[in-house]
Amino acid sequence: MQRIVLLLILASSLLFGGSLYDELIKEQIRSIPKDKAIVVGKGNRELITVINPDCPHCRAEWKELRKHLNELRIYIFLFPFKTWGEENFRKAYYIACSENKLKALDEVMLGKLDGRVPNVGKCSLVEEHLKVVEKLGVNGVPYNIIPQKNKIIEGFSKDLIKELGIEK
Repeated sequence: MQRIVLLLILASSLLFGGSLYDELIKEQIRSIPKDKAIVVGKGNRELITVINPDCPHCRAEWKELRKHLNELRIYIFLFPFKTWGEENFRKAYYIACSENKLKALDEVMLGKLDGRVPNVGKCSLVEEHLKVVEKLGVNGVPYNIIPQKNKIIEGFSKDLIKELGIEK
């Protein structure tokens, strides 16, 4: 099925102009189930991001993004790594299944729960996030998609805020 979609995208790109890369990114964005994301922020500018609760680059990025939640609407997908141990998953479960996800996200991403994560059970939302991550082919974090620009930024970038059109 994906092969057919890619062939159709290639054909339309060749027939109607435009960048094949842009078309592939648009298709990737359309395939993301944003209703499965953890959504924070009240702004008009959208960011879709994949993060790991213990990733130092994700944490640095969160500290920057957190300042702009009035201008941003962030769709977050959690990507705990099996190789990073049980605590990494428990942090993801804690965020995903908390009633106040923004508070839980802050606690985890600001390091307040390092070494003392609440003992929480599995959360099916994390399993949904892992399916999205796999479908997107994400191998590293942070992984950011700016839908308005059809742009992907892999890894931590100090230019992310600028790319989002937010002035400091």
